[in-house]
Amino acid sequence: MKPVNFSNHLARLLLCYVGATVISTAAEDMILTDFEGGNFGDWKVEGEAFGDGPAKGGVNGQMEVSGFFGTGFANSYHGGDDAIGTLTSPEFKVARKYLNFLIGGGKHTGEACMNLLLDGKVIRTATGPNDKPGGSERLAWASWDLSELMGKAVTLEIVDGRKGGWGHVTVDHIVQSDVAEVADEVLEFTVDKRYLVWPVKANSGDKVRVFMTLDGSEEPFCFSDIALTDQPDFWTFTDLEHFQGRKFTVKAKVPRALAAAWKQVQPSDTYPGEQELYQEPLRPQYHFTSRRGWLNDPNGLVYQNGVWHLFYQHNPYSHAWDNMHWGHATSPDLLRWTEHAVALFPDAEGTMYSGSGFVVPAGKSGLPVKGETALVLAYTAEGTRSYLRGRKTEQGLAVSPDGGKTFAKFPGNPVLPHIAGENRDPKVLWHEATRRWVMALYLDGPDYGIFTSPDLVEWKRTDTYQIPGDTECPDLFPLAVNGDTDNVRWVVWGANGMYRVGSFDGEKFSGEGGVRRHYFGAAYAGQSYDNVPDGRRVHIGWMRDGGAGLAGAPFNLQMTLPMDFTLRGEGDGIRLHAEPSAETASLRVKTREWKDWVMQPGDANPLEDFKDGLFEIEAVMDAGTTAKEAGFRIFDDHAATWRPDGQTFSGTEGAQPPLDGKIHLRIFVDTVSMEVFVNGTYQARYIRQAEGKLPIRVVADGGEVKFDSLKVHTLKSVWK
Repeated sequence: MKPVNFSNHLARLLLCYVGATVISTAAEDMILTDFEGGNFGDWKVEGEAFGDGPAKGGVNGQMEVSGFFGTGFANSYHGGDDAIGTLTSPEFKVARKYLNFLIGGGKHTGEACMNLLLDGKVIRTATGPNDKPGGSERLAWASWDLSELMGKAVTLEIVDGRKGGWGHVTVDHIVQSDVAEVADEVLEFTVDKRYLVWPVKANSGDKVRVFMTLDGSEEPFCFSDIALTDQPDFWTFTDLEHFQGRKFTVKAKVPRALAAAWKQVQPSDTYPGEQELYQEPLRPQYHFTSRRGWLNDPNGLVYQNGVWHLFYQHNPYSHAWDNMHWGHATSPDLLRWTEHAVALFPDAEGTMYSGSGFVVPAGKSGLPVKGETALVLAYTAEGTRSYLRGRKTEQGLAVSPDGGKTFAKFPGNPVLPHIAGENRDPKVLWHEATRRWVMALYLDGPDYGIFTSPDLVEWKRTDTYQIPGDTECPDLFPLAVNGDTDNVRWVVWGANGMYRVGSFDGEKFSGEGGVRRHYFGAAYAGQSYDNVPDGRRVHIGWMRDGGAGLAGAPFNLQMTLPMDFTLRGEGDGIRLHAEPSAETASLRVKTREWKDWVMQPGDANPLEDFKDGLFEIEAVMDAGTTAKEAGFRIFDDHAATWRPDGQTFSGTEGAQPPLDGKIHLRIFVDTVSMEVFVNGTYQARYIRQAEGKLPIRVVADGGEVKFDSLKVHTLKSVWK
């Protein structure tokens, strides 16, 4: 039996009643039907979709249904999504200002919906929220204002004429009331403060869709789904840095239960928690994290005029993925980041999925470049998540008129309409030899496409390549082999760290050898900077949650350390090699060092007294060790060890062979994370530092370990 779902407001209304007879309560609300009986009473049933009576939960293999009131509700999933039918009420008179009801299922106006009819004509209609795979079978409140219909006779019909995905509707607890269960709320103000603050739940399926407009425009520049609450897990904000002096309007349909929370949404010079920013217990101290909310893929990594720009996938309003914006931060050194207001907002184009950033000189594009250069973003507009129906996934451009502070979307978007599958994540670069812009784009399955353009506006497809075992977030870049600028290869890269080495003529990529994998563990969706001085290829990735992560914090997940890529080896043995970027050395504040030191089984741990929580281990081990396992354990639970038998290293796949007979290790530990560079391979994981456990334990299992050198650097916070 399904659990009873109670609403605080309507708990007093739970009456066992079926049919259209009006029952008046002490509070003057009038229940038309609550679908609590064994059949539909006087409602007329046609077709098979609604079954013989109210459902008591999911039917016919349906996902779990939630949000209904009491034990029963109307459900057109009997027979699955291809079943059709209609449920029609007896005629009744409008006796209250509002009609409130719970509705869920498909978002198909006219096909899977509830209609209000006057003289046989539809005058109101409502649907569930779902029109694409995924979604939720949760019913939510809706309200119709019927004040102009007082005293008139009307009829309700619940319609399922839709076949296929989300071809059904669920309805419950239809009530006439003088108070709307969902109110149209508007907040208007002229911006003279830095933030618009929001009290939110960390994760919740109960969200309010919010639309934001500027200067009286009818078209929203942003929409988001926000889990409001008057008992917040944390406070977050819309950063109004670039909207000062402008008229700002926020509109939302707010459930009555969230009215108190809505009243707390206000402009402010600060936000609760700002005084503790970067000092929170779980806050990484030298990795980039967003001030509030969720982050994922780094986007738009671009260097300009001595400034490193980091854009990234961002949900400002929750601890979880949703509402994809482009967050923005800048740094002079890849470590000390200043977070700015959002660069790209979800709008009518859809939500803002991943892409890239690049500097465009005047005269090399069809874009409105003012001055000598402009910073440009290429992004995926995920149209299937737009608030408008019928949009597709497409590629667009945005141009900054002020050096990266704000961005205006190109009026000619999309510059690349939908092609196939999920087509997304454009990586754009300039190819000097052919004097063309090049775009690497994920298409679908293992397929990636290459497109070229003389002006960034008109594109043609020139190649398709594959990275088996990987999808999304492509990168495409050249590297000198062993530092020889006369011997250059190109690398195609995917989100999971799979890559291929080969040649590229500006139109087609030709692979040499097979697919290899470069990084492991939590690392994902990395991207590199294209225009770094001295030809460096600097890469930053995203660290997905692989464990306890950042549960309980008002922010979620972090970026990796910056790392420099090189190509090393010969012939089919050419491999990507990663080292922490030189800038990381600036974090060191004190060092303990050993040279030509041997650790025997049973020897005392030389770091028994080490207590720091931010540190780097820099070690060179002789691969001729007699130990079965050699290296380190971090806080006792996290191994960073090499095994001569099989030449394996903890947390990676396949052999990690010695380089010139040595194992070169760099291990970085921050508040909740651990990153390991082993002979040029990279891995990352989330950890929790625990009281009573040793930060560093040297491992020499079954034999001796010889260290050519061992250094332990205590690191400092970039926030103190």
